[in-house]
Amino acid sequence: MSDPTGASRIPELSTIEIRSTSALRKYVDETRRLARDFARELEFGAEEIQAVLVATGKGNPWLVGLDVKIRAKRIAKRAARAADLQRGTAAEMTRLWTDFMVQFAPALGNSPEKAKKQFKFDE
Repeated sequence: MSDPTGASRIPELSTIEIRSTSALRKYVDETRRLARDFARELEFGAEEIQAVLVATGKGNPWLVGLDVKIRAKRIAKRAARAADLQRGTAAEMTRLWTDFMVQFAPALGNSPEKAKKQFKFDE
C-alpha cells in the first residue's frame, strides 16, 4: 500500500492487515514493541548528546564549564521528552487493547469471561 502523502510506512506494521481480533492483537503488540524500542533509543541518544556537548567545552572560561553543562542538559532534555512520549504511545496501545476487549469482544464472542460463582443457599 502506498500513502498518498508520499510518507513511508513502517514495514512491521503496514504488513499486518487488521481483519480479525488476533490481527489487532498482533498490531497492538508490535506497535508497543516498536514504541518501547524507540523510547530506549531516544534515551541513549539523549545521554550521548549531553556527553558530546559537554565534551566540546565551548563555553565561558570564567564559568569553568558550568554553562556548557547546563546548556547541554537543556538540549538533551528534548530527546528525553521524546522518549517519554514514546513510552506513552506504548501505554496507549495497551489501553486500546483493553478498551477493545471491553467494548467489542463480548459482541464478537471472543471475550475471556470467567464463570461467575453462584451463591448457593443449600450448602
